[in-house]
Amino acid sequence: MIRIWPGIVERYVGRHVAVWVIYVSLFLCLISWLIKFMEQLRNVGTGTFTVITAVESVTMLIPHNFYTFFPLSALMGTVVALCLLSSRSELVVLQASGVSKLMIVTAAMKMVLPLMLGVILLGEFVVPYTSFKYDEIRAQAIKGVTISPGITGDLWARENNEFFYMSQASAEGELRNVEKFTFDPDSGKLLSHSVAEGAVFQDGVWQFHDITSRIFREDGFDLLHEDSAQWQLTITPDKFNIFSNSPDELSIHGLYSYLRYLKKNHLKADRYELEFWRKTLSPFAVITMIFLASTVAFGSMRSLSLSSRIVLGIVYGFVFYVANQTFSPMSLVFGIQPFVCVILPSALFFMAAVFMLARR
Repeated sequence: MIRIWPGIVERYVGRHVAVWVIYVSLFLCLISWLIKFMEQLRNVGTGTFTVITAVESVTMLIPHNFYTFFPLSALMGTVVALCLLSSRSELVVLQASGVSKLMIVTAAMKMVLPLMLGVILLGEFVVPYTSFKYDEIRAQAIKGVTISPGITGDLWARENNEFFYMSQASAEGELRNVEKFTFDPDSGKLLSHSVAEGAVFQDGVWQFHDITSRIFREDGFDLLHEDSAQWQLTITPDKFNIFSNSPDELSIHGLYSYLRYLKKNHLKADRYELEFWRKTLSPFAVITMIFLASTVAFGSMRSLSLSSRIVLGIVYGFVFYVANQTFSPMSLVFGIQPFVCVILPSALFFMAAVFMLARR
């Protein structure tokens, strides 16, 4: 029996899988680009929006699409690569030479995970910027307005027994029309109501100016005016970038930072915690998809045609995706820990894939 060195197997199988994962990613991004481009053509002629503007704006979505489609690309790329190797009987030769199924699957996984790491970094540092540029280009061309990052309105924040309302907040460290409501922690009665024209973030604290306060008593209230004052508001300007985006648009670091703030102030954080675990555990989901994809390349599945096995592998991945998307939100409905709801589908499908591989 001819012995094949593990390093050679890893490079050979891994290179095939990585190439096909990249091919599929580029194909899906191209399809998404064309669809989005056709949608944007409806805006041509509105304001200064032209075909060139449509091309520029949609191109800014390529990193977001690459990040979004990568789990599906990993599944489809692995299915195509392993099925092509199987159709040429190369997997049979490898197994006959003493290479186990696990070694073959591990080889595929070792090449995909570095790509996954790159995609995570893309989502952390590139996608937020390019997504903002997409909105900025469209807003300037269609409405003739310039939008600034991290600006949000009608914002509420809590600090223990004090509640803050801000009509406008900027990531540059400015607040407009701020109201503060102070309640008695025991009775829940309103103790005071203060209104500040604005505030700026300096030296790690918020400096409020033009403040009018009403201090409530049993028989009325006292009116107090201050030119400036420092209020106990621990929220920092970088959080306003978070408020202006939905949880699925935030980076892992942004979600973690905001989760700490919410939990510190005993605020509801389920949606953000769910999205945090989804993104943090996404590499495990990709590993599960690779194992699912591998099940169609071995054993009795080899009797099926190449196209049938590819379709079957995609169906496996689609079932896993639906289960993941269905089970995860149950944490919001039934109060289950988000970590459990996110990890459980991946763990179950991973064990099922390992069991199927072991039987073939």
